[in-house]
Amino acid sequence: MGPNLERRKMMNEYVIIECAISVGVLAYVWFVPVNRLRRDSFRADIRRLRDDLFDFMWENSCDFSTPAYVETRQTLNGFLRLSNSLSILRFFLMVLLGASLDRHRNHSPDSLAKVEIPSLKKKIEEIRTEAVTRMLKFLFTEGATGLFLRLLAHLAILKHWVRQKSQEMWLSAYELGSPSLSTQQRSLLH
Repeated sequence: MGPNLERRKMMNEYVIIECAISVGVLAYVWFVPVNRLRRDSFRADIRRLRDDLFDFMWENSCDFSTPAYVETRQTLNGFLRLSNSLSILRFFLMVLLGASLDRHRNHSPDSLAKVEIPSLKKKIEEIRTEAVTRMLKFLFTEGATGLFLRLLAHLAILKHWVRQKSQEMWLSAYELGSPSLSTQQRSLLH
């Protein structure tokens, strides 16, 4: 029994080492190449939005010095510059510290209200909304956090489904327990 026990112990150690190496490789793949692809995809989407806005301005002979256009383009460029260091923690720090920083900054108020061309105003609003939506998607639904949040969402959906099915089972059990139910009706319910 001694050699057999030692063989099992060695096998268990081998399996543990194999699992640890596999987890390490998966973590490397997830946090290095996949993370780069996520960021490249985010940057490509922001560049597409910036190019769409530029094309709209050019096709409609709009003034490129329009303050709302300049602000939007500058913000999109800021998203591109921040993309390497953008994380959920930094996002929350920016949100929390943003109010105190606003008091010390010299920035112009949102000039979108001053845009007189309705189609330009609508396009800039669309671009801004899409850019912020894409950034939030990048932060909260992609990457490790996204997997965790999706898992939570699926668990919530599963919980709702289980509740719904348990209610249906409760009603079926109630009907089966009815004293007015005939034997023939009970056999049909099974």
